[in-house]
Amino acid sequence: MQKYIIIADDLTGSNATCSLFKKIGLRAASILKLQNDINYDVDVISYSTASRGLNKEEAYKKVAEAIKILKNKDVLVYNKRIDSTLRGNIGTEINAMLDNLEDNRIAVVVPAYPDSGRIVVNKTMLVNGVLLENSDAGKDPKTPIKTSCVETLIQKDSKYSSTYFSLADIEQSLEKIVKKIQKAIEKSKVLIFDAVNNEDIIKISKAIIQCDINIITVDSGPFTMYFSKELQKKKHLEKKILMVIGSVTETTKKQIEYILQEEDIFLVKMKVESFFEKESRTKEIERVISFVKKGIESYDLFLVTTSPIGDQKKIDLQEVAKKLNTSIENVSKIIADTLTETVEKLLKETQKFEGIYSSGGDITIALLEKLKAIGVEIREEVIPLAAYGRIIGGDFPNLKLVSKGGMVGDEKTIKLCLHKIKNDI
Repeated sequence: MQKYIIIADDLTGSNATCSLFKKIGLRAASILKLQNDINYDVDVISYSTASRGLNKEEAYKKVAEAIKILKNKDVLVYNKRIDSTLRGNIGTEINAMLDNLEDNRIAVVVPAYPDSGRIVVNKTMLVNGVLLENSDAGKDPKTPIKTSCVETLIQKDSKYSSTYFSLADIEQSLEKIVKKIQKAIEKSKVLIFDAVNNEDIIKISKAIIQCDINIITVDSGPFTMYFSKELQKKKHLEKKILMVIGSVTETTKKQIEYILQEEDIFLVKMKVESFFEKESRTKEIERVISFVKKGIESYDLFLVTTSPIGDQKKIDLQEVAKKLNTSIENVSKIIADTLTETVEKLLKETQKFEGIYSSGGDITIALLEKLKAIGVEIREEVIPLAAYGRIIGGDFPNLKLVSKGGMVGDEKTIKLCLHKIKNDI
């Protein structure tokens, strides 16, 4: 079930907002036709009503019809995607959203898009330093803009009263902004905000989250993205990636050392010496699982490894094989099986991970066997000999996977692989 619903007034805007959601690790799809019985297998559904150039009655009807089909009790965020230069039937379409969601929602309007040169200061929108009415949008032959006043453009055709928050309001402490919002919603169903940079938008997002109110976001994308990201943090919905590395090559060692410096990673080093007796093996698996669970809400990247780190020496397989009166191949199999059994149990007991990075051929094979996968759909090559795809079948179908040989790549390779997974989940 989709957790994020976007109702855009044109397809370009619909696509653009999907791209922003991808940046925070959500799977997003822009759809052209509404159907009740289709499973899109994504987190975000964005639908364009193509209503920007319609009369207000038709625009209201199209938005109302769309929200009636898409609304669901499990949805976390509803967004009324508007044009970044405020063209279209904004007030009317906000009416349609609020009227048809039926749960006393507040419309939070943050029109600024700083990364695209759109900022709002004291109710006035500037586009690349030019007044909105003097920009190309102001001269649009279909929907020209005749004022730069954001409040005027938002309130046109709106049946709900609004409260405006200036930059002076936003520069106050978070506590004071929250109090002003709480007071404003006693009389207003629409809140409109100035913003000149992304930090302003993030602060507004945090204030709205703290107010704990039902809202619809109204913007051209950035506010909805940052608000959704803050909401993910609050509800612990961040998409997490688990790295499982069993290779003992110098290449792998350098890659691990590099990624530990570059990213905030929850590191778990498994005690290989505990793997070869049943009781100690079980205790080591339980220790690792318990340890990871303690950090699961605070981290997004986890590394479980048997690889030597820093000055640690790699295990002497020949010596262990001799001591156990077995083959080196069997010792390697025990290590791979123990490491991947730990990962399998972590996946099942946490249900938090959306992607896996696996280094070492033996580890990847053992992992796929543990997860009862029937194969991997390869989507693309990250670097030569490192493939990205998704697991087919088994206990975790569609789990994202990057698999890489232990001697493959340079020190930045793990970071490239993680980036690939992050961008797709």
